[in-house]
Amino acid sequence: MSTANAGNDPEKMRQDIQHTRAELGDTVAALAGKTDVKTRLRTKATSTASGLRQRLTTASQSARTSAAQRVGTVRQKTSQRAAVAKQKSLQAVARVRASAATGTQAPDKTKPAVIASARAATAKIAAAVRTKPVPVVTAAGAAAVITVMAYRRRRTR
Repeated sequence: MSTANAGNDPEKMRQDIQHTRAELGDTVAALAGKTDVKTRLRTKATSTASGLRQRLTTASQSARTSAAQRVGTVRQKTSQRAAVAKQKSLQAVARVRASAATGTQAPDKTKPAVIASARAATAKIAAAVRTKPVPVVTAAGAAAVITVMAYRRRRTR
């Protein structure tokens, strides 16, 4: 409030009064906002929930990315091992055909050799899983999460 310069000018006094009323209204509104605990708590809850949703979204995207990477790694290793097994089986077939072409009898050792080779590969994979189960468990968990999310998405449609 500036009454020193107001003097006798009624227009200046009106402006000062309006300015003072506006300042007082702003002050009262600020004080009312601070005393309205319910609204402040509601605002805080809304902002916290929004932060949690954002964290959940980020974690979900991270899990999807990680799962996709792990699935890619598992696919790559599986295809490599399948290629080795395919090559060995093709070699066994070639030996059988070669022995059939020469007219000699193929020994029955080929079948047990292939079975032994498959068992050895299975044992090797099992040993690798036992020594480092985290990638396999992670991939299985990621697959389960993706399956549950897909199921929920289908249910909501």
